[in-house]
Amino acid sequence: MRLLVKLEADADVAYRTSYHHKLRGRLWRALDGTEYESEHDGAEPTGLCFSNIFPWGEITEGDERSLLLASPREGLLAAIATSLKANPEFNVGDMPFTVTDLTQVEPDVGEPGTRGVIETATGVVVRFYDERREAYGIDGESGTPTYWQPEHGLEPVRDALDGSLARKHDRFAPAYVPSPTEVDERLFDRYELLKTYALPTTVTTGVEIELVVSKWRFGYRVRDDTHRRHLNLALDTGLGGRNGLGFGFVNVVERTRPGETELEGADAFA
Repeated sequence: MRLLVKLEADADVAYRTSYHHKLRGRLWRALDGTEYESEHDGAEPTGLCFSNIFPWGEITEGDERSLLLASPREGLLAAIATSLKANPEFNVGDMPFTVTDLTQVEPDVGEPGTRGVIETATGVVVRFYDERREAYGIDGESGTPTYWQPEHGLEPVRDALDGSLARKHDRFAPAYVPSPTEVDERLFDRYELLKTYALPTTVTTGVEIELVVSKWRFGYRVRDDTHRRHLNLALDTGLGGRNGLGFGFVNVVERTRPGETELEGADAFA
């Protein structure tokens, strides 16, 4: 599920592209004193992902902006909502806002037979360490992550997206539902690369690294109820890595119900 947070700008300010760490910090402050507080620095997926503050662009006092929070854990989003109602001041670094409204949103990829397109609203982080690099024949420095680039091919991306979603599935999905890596088919049937780019990112206080991220349009046809669960989990948790910093947040941008005209789109990445 999702929480739509409506914001009003409290001052004229430049839009900061390095918002990730500050925005994460504001959300976790909303979880102080709750049962989720101890998970901030845990090794397990928290199941919390978020969009950027949109629309993108220079901010003028009084502007209306929005933020989407996603999680498969209704209680976690409810805890954030309760805190934001009590304390609507919402400062993301030097970008000051006030929360003006909160709305629950329930996105869905559609019933079996539905075709659609999922687009990454924030960049997807796909990285490989020694073992995975060796499996794909990718060069890199031992102990240091190598970020996916188009020259590495499509197969590593497919494996990484399915594998990272499987780890979230293991924590948040019912045990009787097969994992994304336990079914024969891929999560998506079309992969269209929009762009890759490097982004200096603060991952914790005083530590900045340069992430290489990619933006995509993924085509899908919902095969069955299990596949529908997998796709909806991706909407709730994000795709790839660093979801806790907001990377990998995705939206359904096209959807065609069974019996309607088929969607058109690219068959592979560019």
